[in-house]
Amino acid sequence: MLNALAKVLSSIDKISENVGKAFSFIVILMVILQVIEVFRRYVLEAPTIWNWELVMLLYGAHFVMGGAWVLKNDGHVRTDVIYHRLTPKQKAWLDLILFTCIFFVFAIVMTYKGTLHALYSISVNERTYTLWAPPFWPLKILFAIGFIMLLLQGFAKWLRDLIFIVKGERI
Repeated sequence: MLNALAKVLSSIDKISENVGKAFSFIVILMVILQVIEVFRRYVLEAPTIWNWELVMLLYGAHFVMGGAWVLKNDGHVRTDVIYHRLTPKQKAWLDLILFTCIFFVFAIVMTYKGTLHALYSISVNERTYTLWAPPFWPLKILFAIGFIMLLLQGFAKWLRDLIFIVKGERI
């Protein structure tokens, strides 16, 4: 049973990592777009109406789709005045409690509301409120997916901490 669970948790890790790495390359596209905009604006004196907004949409996608990968690698910011002094088992206990009380509430609400907003956005073909007005629903779909992934990765971490506390071994 523990081996089957380890495979499921490993699959969640791989999805988080692969999606996070894939979306990390958006940074390169954002830099290229900004360089093009600076060139057009200051050299050609012909700025675009779409570049800045596209970069902001891409950054939103980059940010939300990387959250689960960062959680997998324990890279989220934490105030660790006490945490870094704890033993691994004490850290697991603290994470188990705080994930149950805080993280899951946040992730479940954001997943639920994000999914509702994405479905609504699709139904009305929501667009941004600018002159260019690209569709906004693709980003809202990515936000919903990103929070689903974050919730799954959080559940994987929670299960790992629970198993570590009970069995004394990491999976």
